Amino acid sequence: MIDGNESYFGQYGRPFQERIFLGLITDTTWATQMTEVMRSDFFDLRYLAYLTDKYFKYFEKYKNFPTLPLLISIVKDDLRETNNDVLKEQVVEYLTRMRTLPDMGDLAYVKDKSLDFCRKQAMKEALNKSVELIGTDQYDAVVDLMKKAVSVGIAASVGHDFFEDMEARFIKINRMPCPTGIDQLDEKSIMNGGLGKGELGVIAAPTGVGKCVSKESSIYIRYTGVKIDGRLYKPWDWVDTKRGRIRARDIIETDELV
Repeated sequence: MIDGNESYFGQYGRPFQERIFLGLITDTTWATQMTEVMRSDFFDLRYLAYLTDKYFKYFEKYKNFPTLPLLISIVKDDLRETNNDVLKEQVVEYLTRMRTLPDMGDLAYVKDKSLDFCRKQAMKEALNKSVELIGTDQYDAVVDLMKKAVSVGIAASVGHDFFEDMEARFIKINRMPCPTGIDQLDEKSIMNGGLGKGELGVIAAPTGVGKCVSKESSIYIRYTGVKIDGRLYKPWDWVDTKRGRIRARDIIETDELV
């Protein structure tokens, strides 16, 4: 156990600690995440430490968390064998009250705060143990220990939820590309008509093949505009040329402006 008041949830007060256990009961995904970094003795309230210990031990054995009714049943059986009447009264009172605790919308904050606290405690413990390992020249063990300390408590990702995101996958994306003017790049198989809004195009090729001179000016004009007699025309502005009124983005080097 880590010494010092800052090593316990008690620094946040009783209501905060009770909300932590409520979060464990109501969010098993978060509870699974917390099993890696949280210990029951982080609670300075005996009844919460007791309940958390039973809750986590059930998960350790069955790889799943008990429902609240099942946890109450487990606790009842266990408390029959103890003579600690104070603990019995505290556990019964809290579990009875927890059933009526309103969701005040603060559980997200409580979860973030308590997870951050637990991860910091894991890092402190790793640092303390590292000092001992360094003293015995176990440097590889120190590296492994620190890697584990920074990775515990991170939410596991199962990748894409294709059932949850099914509708989103069928939404048609309205992409309005602006052609580069280079037919080969604008082909559907390459840039699908040019660059769209928010996209960044990078031309990569060996030295000396003409990246800097191949239609450089026309590409520049298409995406930044063209300056004529001190006025900057945007790519979509109309400009009068010898071949007619055209968009500024369509101007090429051979156009004569009027």
